[in-house]
Amino acid sequence: MGFKLEGVQELLRKLETLGNEAEQVKQEALMAGAKVVQEAASQKAPRDTGKLAENIVISDIKEDGTVDIGPDRDRFYGLFVEFGRKAGEKKGRKYPKADPHPFLQPAFEENIDRVQDEMADVIRRELGL
Repeated sequence: MGFKLEGVQELLRKLETLGNEAEQVKQEALMAGAKVVQEAASQKAPRDTGKLAENIVISDIKEDGTVDIGPDRDRFYGLFVEFGRKAGEKKGRKYPKADPHPFLQPAFEENIDRVQDEMADVIRRELGL
């Protein structure tokens, strides 16, 4: 699941005028914001075994300047928890319908101000503002 932030775009545009140093600062800011969502998602994730909550990961930064935050590949079932699934059968095995129990999207939405604050703090600190 990917998220795009609109609130700190102006600061990020200003950073682009600084060249290579700016790219490093942008990446640090993005990862700081992503960490907030990662921690919140881990707290909100169901705790049957705790494995899902322990394995919420942040992807590498993509070319478009975004990251994905969600369960690692071994915890793919976390996406069924987030979005639900319909009942079905695969390879002779039946599985029941699962209602969605979102934890990723709420982690982002409930913490958007904190995400933006963390990102802005990193930018200010790194630029000495």
